[in-house]
Amino acid sequence: MKRNILYFDNAATSWPKPEATILAVELCLWETGGSPGRSGHSLSIDAGRVIFNAREALAGLLGIDDPLRIVLTKNATEAINIAVFGFLKPGDHVITSSMEHNSVMRPLRAMEARGVEMTSLPCSAVGELDPGVIIPAIKKNSKAIFLTHASNVMGTIMSVAEIGKIAREHGLIR
Repeated sequence: MKRNILYFDNAATSWPKPEATILAVELCLWETGGSPGRSGHSLSIDAGRVIFNAREALAGLLGIDDPLRIVLTKNATEAINIAVFGFLKPGDHVITSSMEHNSVMRPLRAMEARGVEMTSLPCSAVGELDPGVIIPAIKKNSKAIFLTHASNVMGTIMSVAEIGKIAREHGLIR
């Protein structure tokens, strides 16, 4: 059923879904109903193959040699939590901005309570971060820059290419 509405909640999920997505989900439900990695029957093996093929496609897209290094999660929040809690240790320092989403700030604040130092750089009134403020914020114990690419609140596009270059030059995860 198609609905004639204007949809403005793409930060939460896209709508309407592309036809290719709907068809892929339908095909999976009809033909690949097994649980990947849980059994040895053909449906389980087929489901595992679908996931491995997705990993291979993503590895090619991202320039990663080993597709088994691709981790698939149920959503971005879960992926962020795995990265933050798995990577940072007490004594580390991270840099972020005042525009970060709660899915980033909550785990960073939790790690701050465990001894991770955090510098949150202020953004302008329109949500822009001056890349020039990054270098002075870098410390000897800085490990990463956590930065949104596009704000779901302001719509601001951050200068991630320039900030990524700064991160690479200083050996930081970006």
